[in-house]
Amino acid sequence: MNDILLLERIRDLHASLATDLAFLARTFEENLPRPDALRDLGERLLDLGGALVTRSDELNAAILAVLPPDGWLPEAGTRRHVVGLVHQVGPRPLRCGNVFLALCGSACYPFYGRDATNRAARHQRCESCQARGSSRA
Repeated sequence: MNDILLLERIRDLHASLATDLAFLARTFEENLPRPDALRDLGERLLDLGGALVTRSDELNAAILAVLPPDGWLPEAGTRRHVVGLVHQVGPRPLRCGNVFLALCGSACYPFYGRDATNRAARHQRCESCQARGSSRA
């Protein structure tokens, strides 16, 4: 689904949600809950939720396609001329802006190989990441 259409659906739900919830609350207070209103809101939420999860999976697959299969990424923010560390980002890394968060919480460059200082290939592996059982090659 197009991201613009998805955003429009979220905005539509946002615009109508307060009114829908007020109506549902009133029917419950009067002990006359409306199954049609509950179903309508439930179906809209399920449909939008499914679309959001699908889009999230698509975006995640595109991100994972460019990461190394072993999950080791160089540390972000390493000072020049200093050998930094590589960290294990796991099978489904959490993206935080332009970097990924490693299992140990460090921010990592979203690429594999050499960084801007030409040192990533010589970085040592983070002891915390290795201790978590992520000693894959």
